[in-house]
Amino acid sequence: MADALPIPTRNNTIAEMFVMNINCRFSPRQNSTRFSDEKDSSVINTNDASVASSAEATLMSALPSPAMSRRHLLRGVGAGALAVAGGSLLAACGAATTSSSTVSSGAASGTVGLQLVFIKNVQFAGSYFADQNGYWKNLGLNVNLMAGGPNLTVEPVVQSGKALVGITHTAQAVKAIINGADLQIIGTGFQKNPFVLISRAAAPIKTPQDLAGKKIGVQALDLPVFTAFLTANKIDKSTFTIVPLQSDPTPLVTGELDGIMGFYSNEPNFLRIKGVEPYNLLFDSFNYPLMEEAYIVKKSNLQDPAKRAQIVALMQGESKGWLDAVASVDKAADLAVNNYGKDLKLDTSQQVLAMKSEVDLVVTADTKAHGLFWMTDTLINGTVNSLKLGGVEATKDMFTLDVLNDVYKGKATV
Repeated sequence: MADALPIPTRNNTIAEMFVMNINCRFSPRQNSTRFSDEKDSSVINTNDASVASSAEATLMSALPSPAMSRRHLLRGVGAGALAVAGGSLLAACGAATTSSSTVSSGAASGTVGLQLVFIKNVQFAGSYFADQNGYWKNLGLNVNLMAGGPNLTVEPVVQSGKALVGITHTAQAVKAIINGADLQIIGTGFQKNPFVLISRAAAPIKTPQDLAGKKIGVQALDLPVFTAFLTANKIDKSTFTIVPLQSDPTPLVTGELDGIMGFYSNEPNFLRIKGVEPYNLLFDSFNYPLMEEAYIVKKSNLQDPAKRAQIVALMQGESKGWLDAVASVDKAADLAVNNYGKDLKLDTSQQVLAMKSEVDLVVTADTKAHGLFWMTDTLINGTVNSLKLGGVEATKDMFTLDVLNDVYKGKATV
């Protein structure tokens, strides 16, 4: 039922493994979901040649193929959780440009697409509020929320014009730009790197130096990111033991392992459900910053007055929607479970836990000062450096604040 996991080989470059890891690990943050066997007409399978021009096909061939990951771990939490062999649950896998554009934004109108990187669960709660509360409609836009999934790559959908804006992984977007895509990152939902080293609160690993003498579980696809994190902190791998980890964090619960590498909104919640309080060492707090949930657009559209107006209006509505989402976690979960993701049979309690975790990544002192999705010089420089540690040669001009400057006009809210 699920695609085979991508296995790193000696033919994979460090950069390819790094992007493969990001692609698999960032998307499926919400557990306890069910994939319908029916084809979702809103999902474009980028492996189908009929949906892409030859130019798109060239771009797609330059990107790692999306794959199912091991991210949905909460066994039995959701009524529709996807069961896999053996009872395991798997999931689908300077500064920014700030110069004022001479293109007038004007008034927005028309129907546009917002391509999501994953299925319609709580990770896109801000978009649901923007739609539900009429924020886009009031700005003259009809926005089609296009569900993503394990067989979809966002970049070709935006490049082709099928979607005006896409939400994707930062490393994936950078890789596409390197390979010639006419794309630019205009904002990021996650201000903090969501990767964490998780230990038990009763025996916490509080700093990278505390790894000495410990047994740490790391999944195969996480090794490039984990290795880059160790490099950033000058930690010698010979001072502790790395143990191959499958999708199940139970060895941490039972004490077989001292820590595991995971994702802030997933494994820690698994431990809590098991009655074990986790201690989270955020990679972001130890020399490994990485902005995520990147909003991408065609760079050429920023010079088109009508398209630019639509992009600005979409991001204005998105900002207002996310303000509602962070202020009402329960309502955000309700919209995902009972409305936009109704067919997925999501678990409400899990979606609430996931949303609470995401608020920690979305709202920071910077976003309170400048607005949601803001990319400070420090964050951009840090993200560029972290990606380079993983072999992805990002540059600062791949990011621009032009759109958010138009969205906020010097304020912190729309």
